[in-house]
Amino acid sequence: MKANMTADEQIAPSLSNELARERNREAADRTLLAWIRTSLAMISLGFGIERLGQAALSFDGRMAGFSPLKTQLFGGALIVLGMAATIAGMREHKLMLAAIAREDYRYGDRPPIARFMGWALVLVGAAALAVILGM
Repeated sequence: MKANMTADEQIAPSLSNELARERNREAADRTLLAWIRTSLAMISLGFGIERLGQAALSFDGRMAGFSPLKTQLFGGALIVLGMAATIAGMREHKLMLAAIAREDYRYGDRPPIARFMGWALVLVGAAALAVILGM
């Protein structure tokens, strides 16, 4: 304890650090919830594509560019991508909480999960567009 510091001055930095940790924890929780919402949307869209494709094919089995296999593949790809986003979000959340808990916490650059998921969605979308256009 430094002789010239009051007790309040010595507690303040610790309190400030704890409040910062609490804010970081809450931000990590909000980020995980955003990943879960995004994943749920991708899974729902994948399921919807597969079901709508099957329904459309049941009305007229001769729809140009569509087949049961294609709708299953694209619907399944979105479902798998949604599950991967959930797993990646949960992993990132766990790593963030472990980092915040450390006394010597320092920001460390991590792989951008959102960018990877974005590129995966672009690839699935490009493949779907190619199928729709008959390429």
